[in-house]
This record gives sequence, C-alpha cells and structure tokens, in this order.
Amino acid sequence: MTGEPLKDARMQWAALASIGAGVIHGTAVGLHADHPTLSRIFLVLTVLQVAWGVMALQRSQLTVVLSGFAINGAAAIGWLLTRTTGIAFVNGLEIVEKPQTADILSATLAVASVAAALWAWRRRGTPSRPTLYVNAVYLCSAVTLLALWSVTGQVHSDVHDIALTDSGLSINADGVIISPSTVAPSVAETSTTNASGVSRSNEAQTSQSKSVVSLPSQTAVPTTVVNTTTTIKPPHSLTTAQSLAAASGWPRRYDPANPIDFSGIGGVTTEQAARATTLIQSAQRDLPKYAETSAARADGYISIGDELTGFEHFIKYSLLTDGRVLDTTAPESLVYAVNGGVKTLVSAMFIANPGTPLADTTLVNYAGGLMQWHVHSNLCWVMINGVPKVVGVTNAAGACLIGTLQTGGAPMVHVWIAPHACGPFAALEGNGAGVANASDAERVDFCNKDH
Repeated sequence: MTGEPLKDARMQWAALASIGAGVIHGTAVGLHADHPTLSRIFLVLTVLQVAWGVMALQRSQLTVVLSGFAINGAAAIGWLLTRTTGIAFVNGLEIVEKPQTADILSATLAVASVAAALWAWRRRGTPSRPTLYVNAVYLCSAVTLLALWSVTGQVHSDVHDIALTDSGLSINADGVIISPSTVAPSVAETSTTNASGVSRSNEAQTSQSKSVVSLPSQTAVPTTVVNTTTTIKPPHSLTTAQSLAAASGWPRRYDPANPIDFSGIGGVTTEQAARATTLIQSAQRDLPKYAETSAARADGYISIGDELTGFEHFIKYSLLTDGRVLDTTAPESLVYAVNGGVKTLVSAMFIANPGTPLADTTLVNYAGGLMQWHVHSNLCWVMINGVPKVVGVTNAAGACLIGTLQTGGAPMVHVWIAPHACGPFAALEGNGAGVANASDAERVDFCNKDH
C-alpha cells in the first residue's frame, strides 16, 4: 500500500497547500533581497515546498508523507517563533516581527498541508469524493492569490542591518568622537527680497551666521515662527542592535536623580553601555553652566528662534565644524524647555561635522542599540538681522512655503539632563527638532508623541 500512487483527493489538498505556501515564500525572496541570509532561507523553503507538493500530487509513500510533515511543519514552527520569541541563532530573525497578511496565509497553508497529509494517511484506502480535489484547487489558489495581492506595491517593512560607512572617525579617551580632519566652514550666501520682490545684498552677516551649513538665498518674511508640524518619513532601516534594544523595552523612562540602568537591554555591549553612561554623567556635570540663556549667549550660542514650539535651540556655529562631537564641554547646541517666560536647560544636541554619513560606523556603534542618530530634513530657514532662524517646516510635498530648506544636514543626537519619558537620548518632535531616519512606529527613541 505504501508504494502505490495515491488516488485520494485528500493528499492533493496537502500537495496544493504546500505549493501555495512555497509560491508565497518565493515572493519573500525578493522582498528580503537586502538580507542574503533570509533570502536564501526563503528560497530553500520555496524549492522544498513546491517540489514536495508536485511529488505529493502523484505519490503516497510514507516517506513522502513524513517529508511533508518535516518541510511544512518546520515552516509553520519557524513562522510561529519569528512572531513570538525570534530565532536567536539566525541572523535577521532575532527580532520578533509583527504578523502580516502574506506570512499568516503562508503559515496557514503549511499547517493545512500537514493536517491534510495526516488526514489522507489515516484514511488511506477509503474512497474520497472527486469534489474534494476541485475544492482544494479553488481554495488553495484563492488563499495564495490573496497573499500575493497583499504584498503588491509594498516595500518590506522589517528592519535588518543597514550598510555602515567608515568615515575614519575615532573615539578618544574622554568619549569624544574625533574627525580625521576638520571641515572648513561653509559661508552662507544670503540675500533678502523685500515685499515688492526686489533683491538686495545682505553681506553684513555675523561670523557665526556664516558657518551655518549651505543656507541658500533667503526670503524676508515676518519673524513669526510657524508652529505647524509635518511628519516626514524618509527611507529607513534600523540596525539589528537598535531593533533588539526596542524589542527588549528600550527606551526606558529617564530620571537623572536615579542611577543609570541599562541592564536587560538587548543590542548593547558592556563597552557601549559604559560609554553611554559616561556620556550622560558628563552631560549632567558639564551642561549646568549654561542653565541661564544669558550664559549661553555670552559663550557665543545663538537662538534659532523656535521657542514657540515649547523648546528653544541655541547653536554655537563655530563648533559645527571643529571635528569633535559628543564633547560635553563644548556642545554644538543647547536645548531649553520654554514655559511662558521661563527657559529651563533640558538637554544638549550634539551635531557631527557636515558630510558625516548617518550610517557612519563610529556613530552607530557608539552606544549600540541605545542611541539613534537623526538628521534635520524638514526645517525652513530665513536670515533675520544676520542670524539664521527656523520659521517652519516643509509641507507634504517637501517644500518650504516660507524660508528655504536647509541642505547638508549632519547627524545629531540629544543627551538629556532633565527627566524624559523616552530615555536619555530621546529626539524631539516639531520645529527645531530632528526627523529620525525611521518611521515613528520603529524609532528606537520614540515612545510619546506629545513629549
């Protein structure tokens, strides 16, 4: 009996379900093209499930049934693990992923294949109705097509390792990132246009304003800051370390009055945790000398005019190109919380040299999954009395209705000395803030949109 061809439509249910699951896995090969390990896993599953399905359409040996159990059972169990615990020993599958329509249907077909094969084997020799085969064709085809339709026109949204860039940065004994060479300041060529549209030269700029990065010609507008925010989601990808940190409960609420605790956070080495701890402690020690905005102004810091957002940034432009970043004795920017007429120093915003890639190896690995560098990509600027000011953000089309979009943005990160619900390295939302290189749903430092 075990060597005879099967004429039972029950086994053909198993065969067609396996083929459908394999076809769906075939689409995943392309969706995971940026991650070779996963692409190969899905390619192997495609070949095995489709090949077994073709074989099972004709044969019913016990070895065929058992191999179907192994192939489709492994596919179903693997899917369950990736959605519940992750698979620690497979690069790219360490992170628990949210179920999506296509993978749910693929797993369903794999389970159906195992169940149908068991059903066929237990009922072997018992005649089956011919309509069973027709129903199997229709249902398995419909499920497969639905799964394929769900991924059309979509980009795979899982997060895996990003390609890092070695810019030659180094970290000194004080935890300061040092550039191999100092970038010469770029002078902002500015002009203003009056209400009648006549241009006039504005050559009398302060030395500080001339070091702002690539600010093109500006248009004179009222000095009122526009307090409208636009969510911009550029192409994104997180490192595995950042994803592991997010999956293990990062960020945690931060309070400088309590001990710094990075225990139990994934994607962070002992060295990275120690480096992050030292950075936070150094910020707590060095930044309070700028508790008053008068002290910041006296030391050369200039407001970018975003106080109506609830946070006001002061920038010392000469530090933007000094070849040093994460130096708590010389932060590129200071951030004050604004409450009525009271301005309270809450954090520093450290800014890398212009031209530093967001995916620079040293930046990304400085604190591992704890820290996510971000860039300003949606701020509109004007020159007001020789000083660059933020007057709004870009619209949905990425254009400034007033002012000019800044170019050449550099990676930056906040370090907080005030309590924050989203951790010591949380980014800000709104005018004057950074737009992280990830969607809101995936940002490592995003936990409270109204902070």
